[in-house]
Amino acid sequence: MGAQDIGLNAHGQMLPAGNLVLVPPAPAPVSGGQVSGAPGNVEQDLEEDALLSQDAMKRYEHLIWVQVAYFRLCLDPAVATSGRLLQQAMQNLKNLCACDALVAHYENNPAEAADTTVIRQQSTHSAGSSQVQQHHRAKQFNNMVSSVEQMETVAPVMSPTLRLMDIKGKVAASCADRNGSRFVQQAIEVATPEEIVMVYKETMPCVRTLAVDMFGNHAIQKILEHGPKSCKREVISNLIGHMLPLSLDKYSCRVIQKAFDVGEHDQKLVMAKELSSKVLKCVRDQFANHVIQKCIECLPPKDIHFILQSFCSRAKALSTHPYGCHVIQKVLTRCKDQEIYHALTSEIMENINKLSADKFGNYVVQQLLEHGGHAMRSTMVRQFAGRVVTMSYHKFASNVVEKCLTFGSQEDRRLIADEIVVGAGGGGGGHQHFDHLVDMMINPYANFVIQKMVVTTEEQQVELLLEVASSNATRLARYPHGRHVMDAMEKFLSAAKGGVHADIAPRCSR
Repeated sequence: MGAQDIGLNAHGQMLPAGNLVLVPPAPAPVSGGQVSGAPGNVEQDLEEDALLSQDAMKRYEHLIWVQVAYFRLCLDPAVATSGRLLQQAMQNLKNLCACDALVAHYENNPAEAADTTVIRQQSTHSAGSSQVQQHHRAKQFNNMVSSVEQMETVAPVMSPTLRLMDIKGKVAASCADRNGSRFVQQAIEVATPEEIVMVYKETMPCVRTLAVDMFGNHAIQKILEHGPKSCKREVISNLIGHMLPLSLDKYSCRVIQKAFDVGEHDQKLVMAKELSSKVLKCVRDQFANHVIQKCIECLPPKDIHFILQSFCSRAKALSTHPYGCHVIQKVLTRCKDQEIYHALTSEIMENINKLSADKFGNYVVQQLLEHGGHAMRSTMVRQFAGRVVTMSYHKFASNVVEKCLTFGSQEDRRLIADEIVVGAGGGGGGHQHFDHLVDMMINPYANFVIQKMVVTTEEQQVELLLEVASSNATRLARYPHGRHVMDAMEKFLSAAKGGVHADIAPRCSR
């Protein structure tokens, strides 16, 4: 039986590793055959208990160090306990053993618990006090052992003496373990060139298996990030040829994204081309869509024309897809191919009203408003003419109206604000306008449009909104969204610092 297969029990006997358990010893009898906790002098009892505790503490300490030595012999980083945290645990154990007699005494004498500085009185203990003390010790010690065993999970600290060479031959197995993967990720950042080469050699045969592993994928990402160029190429070469299944996997899709980040241009191009026949499948996938976004981000448009071309005539369908909308946004942000960009934006403009009200499509419209040119924004604002108020009441379209106010030109903002101020009444009496604006101020979605108008539109329009709010302050205060509008107006007036709106501030206060 080897060193990895044995441990010691509480009596110093050898037992198999699977049976290595830390248990506190039973209370030992004291001199005269008297059991600790029996009637007698309190100070004498405490002195005897202290001796017992010191003896038990030494045995506990020996057992803990035996278990730590066993773990280190096994070279298992998943359960190796750091020296600093172990020392802290031992100090807590010493404190526990030093005061366990006091705890047992005061559990049975609550009247004396108020004064713990001096113990001078004689005390009598019940016949079951030793059982209470034993139970208390066992409970506290079991909690201590459990805390020590879980320290690496709660606060992982890399052992100052354990290095990657210490797990030589077991690197791949460690990467597939939660704490082992964490150790490898930490150690690779400060590893020597020899250690890095060793790690690469051991993980290379199973790199795809580790890539799809819950813990192994993080280790492979870190290895790709910190390894030398030659090793990176070798790892990516092992991934090439399996791009589609790896991109569709929950964990390995992260490894593929990291490969696009750190790989060389020729390998990136090969990986992208491997996905060319399944681009749309990847775009609609929960995980692979991130790989397609990384392709668009890391490769110039001329090299991924085959990917961008597959989006043409499908912009509307992809914009309303929960994953496809993210890819379309990425294309609108980074695509420099004018032909493809024009084809995509034209299709979006043809369906802009429907897309603005869609829970996914509205983000595509917002992206186009933010990153499109001045002419594009003005065209979009005119597309919304006559529908601005209706859009303001809509959960998703209201976000588009806000974006128009944020990024639109002064003329664009004026057109939107005028339509809102006039309201659905189409130029009726002022009282009708006020009712309409107040209704927008208390609406869960339109109130955000009003708040955006306060900080983006012209002075005359802002004054009108402030007057409406001040005249209906009592009504607005009854609604949470109305109060939000009033708060926004008060902040705006405070920021004005005595400007043209300062005379309206008192009327807007509650």
